Amino acid sequence: MDDPFVSCPYDPSHRVPRSRIQAHIVKCQKKHPTLASCPYNATHRLPQSEMTEHVQQCPSRSAIFPEHTPKVIAQLTSPRPILQREYLPETDPNHEIWDD
Repeated sequence: MDDPFVSCPYDPSHRVPRSRIQAHIVKCQKKHPTLASCPYNATHRLPQSEMTEHVQQCPSRSAIFPEHTPKVIAQLTSPRPILQREYLPETDPNHEIWDD
């Protein structure tokens, strides 16, 4: 069991395994409904006054918005054809008709 323990955002004296923190938060939320939920990670619960600063610095934000996004968009909007002309098969070089 290498599951690290984390503190409950509602009551720091509650130490819960990381794998069980979401279930624990649901239980504690009923007793302490004053904290706001982070849009990037639902286990991040903070007072509404601190939420703006947290959203800008949230460590889970990088998983959704990577800082190194591709700068070239033109290649994404104009795809190259998969088969080039030299790879396409010829259309019956002997002009034989087999449908008759």
